Amino acid sequence: MMNEVQDFKHIIITRFNVPTATWEVTREGKKPLSEEWLSDRFSIFQKYCFPSFKNQKNQNFIWLVFFDVNTSEKYKEIIYRLQSEFSKFTPVFIREFPEMQPKLLEIIPQYFDENTKYIITSDIDNDDLLHSDFTDTVQKKYKPTNNLVIDLKSGIQLTKTSDQKAFANIFNLTSGPFVSLVEDIKDFGTVIKENHVKYRHYPNYSAYDEKPLYIQFIHENNLLNDTFKNNKRLYKINFNDFGVDDKNSFIISKFDALICNASRIKNKILKKIKRK
Repeated sequence: MMNEVQDFKHIIITRFNVPTATWEVTREGKKPLSEEWLSDRFSIFQKYCFPSFKNQKNQNFIWLVFFDVNTSEKYKEIIYRLQSEFSKFTPVFIREFPEMQPKLLEIIPQYFDENTKYIITSDIDNDDLLHSDFTDTVQKKYKPTNNLVIDLKSGIQLTKTSDQKAFANIFNLTSGPFVSLVEDIKDFGTVIKENHVKYRHYPNYSAYDEKPLYIQFIHENNLLNDTFKNNKRLYKINFNDFGVDDKNSFIISKFDALICNASRIKNKILKKIKRK
């Protein structure tokens, strides 16, 4: 695929610490964008999200990461070091969230060449992880069709319970936060032009759920995401597939997963009996 002449560019968008009025408290009731939040989020980003991008088998993408223009020098040093380490990582500094889409429309065309007819855009959070096949799978699902939705439905939800322990469950959602959008370069708005749930109503829709291609990481400083507690638990994760080295991997209890799944089956049976 890499040797073919391509008529698209794949842009991955990540919002890091761009402020907005809706960011009020984290899941634990803490203030977002505080020093505590930034320190924790940069740590998560460097251990999990960033390595998963470096680990992509298909490196044919542009990664635009949006930061608050007032980010302190302490963190800007980290940002520029990461940029020097991985050239795909491209920081963009803006003042507030409403500037994000206009800035995308301004800077994305600089990546076009004479063959570019379409763009694929994906929106990935700064604390989530991509399977090494993520970008390759998105691009294999690509077709030169305006407003084509590429929905990688299957993933993993990883919920941290302590420094090195977590539990994992199946995450399978139609038009979830990991959708990508194909658009004609003559009139594009990027995948962030809509809330992701609206993409399930688009007529041009292509889904993939053969294997989990991302991890949604649930931790104490999440702003919006919650664990799907009734989903099937996993016994293990191959963290290397997501670019995570052994020292940063989590221990997942097989025993706890067995107990949880047995309880799920029991509850389903009881519900069926009650309906009868």
